[in-house]
Amino acid sequence: MTGKQHITRHKVITMQYSLHNDKGVSVREAAGTPVKYLHGAGTLFPKLEQALEQLTVGDIATVRLLPDDAFGKRDIELLLQVPLDSFPEGEDIEVGGGVTGQSEDGEAVNFAVVDIKEGIVHLDGNHPLAGQTLVFEVEIQEIRDASDDEIARGKVIE
Repeated sequence: MTGKQHITRHKVITMQYSLHNDKGVSVREAAGTPVKYLHGAGTLFPKLEQALEQLTVGDIATVRLLPDDAFGKRDIELLLQVPLDSFPEGEDIEVGGGVTGQSEDGEAVNFAVVDIKEGIVHLDGNHPLAGQTLVFEVEIQEIRDASDDEIARGKVIE
């Protein structure tokens, strides 16, 4: 007789989840295509992955992550004010849109345009969920052994 499989390293997990912040604002509803990931490959937040360890098919878990365990605290250094006329001519700059800049070490950084006032564009390079406590409601739907190829690549192969 075979016992239930538990979530451990090198298992492929199929799950459905909803996500809301600690104020109850929904970020993702548990509907649509389930999510698959390779447990132990570092694709989930470490504390979320740790909370799912040893669950079995059918288990439901509620996991609360503080900002430092998710997208981090808001970084005021990622809030910029840039003159509108310093953007290339023809570039579509509008509130709600985005622009890509560069960090000091040449990495691409995405910024959201949060406001435009008096010829100044207000940009925010923080992740939209930075600074928020997040609550995941997770239902485990399937657990299987990862293939050698999935383990080598560190991701699920469909």
